[in-house]
Amino acid sequence: MLADIQQILTDLARTPALICTVGRDTAISELFLDGSPKRVDFADSWAAVEFSGWHIHVDLATVVTVRFAEAQSHGDSTSLFISFDDSEKQAVMRFYFPHASHTHRTYTAEELELFGRFKEQYMRLEAGG
Repeated sequence: MLADIQQILTDLARTPALICTVGRDTAISELFLDGSPKRVDFADSWAAVEFSGWHIHVDLATVVTVRFAEAQSHGDSTSLFISFDDSEKQAVMRFYFPHASHTHRTYTAEELELFGRFKEQYMRLEAGG
C-alpha cells in the first residue's frame, strides 16, 4: 500500500490549483500547489514534497486509508478533497479540489471530472489497501 500512497501523493503534488492542508489538532497550514514541485522524494516511509516557497515532510507509515470526500464548506459551498487518514481516522494531510477558497459555490464539470479521475484510479486505497 505504501507504493500506492506514494504514487497518489506524487500525482496530487503535480496537479495545479489544489491546496494541501497539513496539521494536527489546533493548527493547520494551507499549502497552495501550482503543479510544478521542485521535488517529491521518498526515503523508506517518509515523503518530502518541495515547492519554491515551502516544503513538507510526512511519515506515510501513519496513513492507513485514503478517503475521497465531499463536505460542507464555507457558507453554502461544498468542498471535494482527498484525505490521508491515520488509524484514528484523523487527517494527516488533505488535498482540496480545486482549492478550499474557491469563490463559486459549485464545482465546474472539469473540476468534478478531475476529482473523479483520482477517485477512480485510487479508490482501492479508501478501504486501506
